[in-house]
Amino acid sequence: MHAQSGRVTGYSESGTTRLTADAKTSTSTSEPKTDADVVRVPTDLVTVPVRITSPGGKPVPNVRRDEFKIFENGVEQQLAYFSNDEQPFTVVLLLDMSYSSVFRLEDIQLAARIFVAKLREHDRVMVVSFDEKPHVLCEATNDRRILGLAIGGAAIASGTSLYDTLDMLLRDKLPTISGRRAIVLLSDGVDTSSDKATAQLIEKQFGAEDVIVYPIVFDTFDDVQKNRRNNAQVLFDENDRPYIAPSPPKKGEREQDYQEAREFLKTVSDQTGGSVYRVSNTTNLNDAFTKIADELRRVYSLGYYPSEDRKSGATYDIKVRVYRPDLKITARNHYLGK
Repeated sequence: MHAQSGRVTGYSESGTTRLTADAKTSTSTSEPKTDADVVRVPTDLVTVPVRITSPGGKPVPNVRRDEFKIFENGVEQQLAYFSNDEQPFTVVLLLDMSYSSVFRLEDIQLAARIFVAKLREHDRVMVVSFDEKPHVLCEATNDRRILGLAIGGAAIASGTSLYDTLDMLLRDKLPTISGRRAIVLLSDGVDTSSDKATAQLIEKQFGAEDVIVYPIVFDTFDDVQKNRRNNAQVLFDENDRPYIAPSPPKKGEREQDYQEAREFLKTVSDQTGGSVYRVSNTTNLNDAFTKIADELRRVYSLGYYPSEDRKSGATYDIKVRVYRPDLKITARNHYLGK
């Protein structure tokens, strides 16, 4: 809690609360607009989207600039940019249309329409589906009719090139989008057919971006196993008795594939300041999209110029603190030197 004398009784960082005393902080209650508040910034500014929630999970909208501290590799950095305005956002709605999603197609399309219905006037969505390759169904727009047609045009096909699709977005699409950006991914996360990108490459690329990733995960493992059993070959032994001859599981059908998918989705959401939502029905989906839409409008934007020269390809850890106790802070936790 922030005392009027400037004494701080606690601070929060990256989801934890720590107790301190006699920290020197400003007691100003308003933050005038300055040139630093303009989004037109040089490319060497490191930007950090930050979400702050109460113990009950509600966004905390009134944290002031002087309550934030930001550290790189343990060294405090001077805050050069701050914004807490409720700004429009652009979301890439990424729909898994691989064969494993055939069991969830109607749920996925309904969920996508639910999300579009939660948009405000200036929020925009780009709809992209993927199977063995990505398909841009519509560029970023806030036109509900176009978005509805794009979602309805998503179709099931073979292959799952999740990593190649994310690579395309990171290289070609996201650099053309300004303002607050996020990827909302509806998928089981299992990649079966990418031939250009790997999980490690995508994790590294996200380290250089300030886009937030929200995976919404359908667990299709049981559906896939049931389908394998239904399609098992029936053979006959020497006594003409039938028996089932299941084929060995292919890539994308094994438990280890699903474990790798879970680890990948958690890694990219953690490092970008997002959250993983595991859903099983449309009620869960509606709740997830409501939370995501609300969070995106309440993201704080921080920025700093690194105090030391950057090494291309090197990883720099980021820690954001807020001098109030009992807050959960979700923020980008590192970035990649360019």
